Amino acid sequence: MPSKVAAPGTRSRTKIRRGSRACTRRRRLAFATVGPHGRQPQDSELQPVQSCSRQALASAPARDVNGAISQWHEPAEGHDDTAMARRRMSTKSVNQSIFNFVRENGRTYHRYQAGSYMFPNDQYENERLDLQYEILKVLFKGRNFFAPLKDPRKILDIGTGTGKWAIEMGNTFPRATVTGTDLSPIQPEWVPNNVKFVIDDATEEDWMMDPMDYIHTRVLLGCFEDFREIIGKAYRNLKPGAWMESQEYMPTVYCDDGTMSPEYGFAEWTQTQDKAAMELGRPLRIANKLKRWYEQAGFVDVHEEVFKLPINSWPKDPQWKMLGRFNETNLLDGLQAFSLQLFMKGLNWTHDEIEVYLVHVRKALSDRNVHAYHKIYVVWGRKPFENELGVPSPPQMPTHPPPPPPS
Repeated sequence: MPSKVAAPGTRSRTKIRRGSRACTRRRRLAFATVGPHGRQPQDSELQPVQSCSRQALASAPARDVNGAISQWHEPAEGHDDTAMARRRMSTKSVNQSIFNFVRENGRTYHRYQAGSYMFPNDQYENERLDLQYEILKVLFKGRNFFAPLKDPRKILDIGTGTGKWAIEMGNTFPRATVTGTDLSPIQPEWVPNNVKFVIDDATEEDWMMDPMDYIHTRVLLGCFEDFREIIGKAYRNLKPGAWMESQEYMPTVYCDDGTMSPEYGFAEWTQTQDKAAMELGRPLRIANKLKRWYEQAGFVDVHEEVFKLPINSWPKDPQWKMLGRFNETNLLDGLQAFSLQLFMKGLNWTHDEIEVYLVHVRKALSDRNVHAYHKIYVVWGRKPFENELGVPSPPQMPTHPPPPPPS
């Protein structure tokens, strides 16, 4: 985003132009990631779907939501009828309001459970999320998952965002029902027949769903007060022998060759962001703790792989240079989104103070003399079968490094 606040008309045109370039970037990356399961769905396999709230599904179990059959059911006998009645009464107002996004500082934010997610949901951010998805797809060599899945029938994607991962999983596993949940109705209108999206908050105590074969999370740092609660709820909502997987950014900036000074502006920004997030009770540094949290929740056979992702095009190797260039765009496009709510609410900064501060952060981020990178953690574990003694977690996998810096 520009560092200066532009006139409304000018700003809108700027976003459209930049959005078009983002679409081109995504097409280029997507071309490089097509694999054996990377086919596009045919028209006959697509259906219109409309995002709906958990209250709507609770009040109308198994009903047809504009073509999408709900797999959610009324709670079993013994559940709190009063709580269910309150959910039913709120259905109409929730359905009317979830598309009325909160507008602050020229960005839009989710209306459902407003304020619980600190980052925007506007078109500019959605395009960045799609670009981020393609970057991780390339980094993972075309893989959407690492758990050893065998014909899963029920898949849940927590914090599905724009829904790209859920849609691709629906294509990969056509016999599975893939449900993506999110606080924002920002998913596409046309999706495969076996994919649906639900407006839901994963912090709710009762997820109101059948046991799952696979539960997935991706880049949810800063979304929850305690991600261990999400892991615990996922464990309870999995079938015995089923898998959970998390793919997560570690926001700390790393450098292996001494080219990053202690005053490096982008690293300083991550520390400031971390301080703001901790003030608000939304910790960012969760990626390196996931393996331990999985094991503490009861998962067995827990695996961890760590990937290195350059923050710009500093690597000499052409493939890593391309990936770093796209990641630089991803970070530059997201700096304002990553800063506004956290800095204003956590540190009491003004909008103008944030924009001025981000000028030197952007400059530092694009400095190719600094050979910095982020770590991406992928962790997956299995819920043990009944009476299973447990399978010890394997040794930690080696980190996947980028190539050495240019000589």
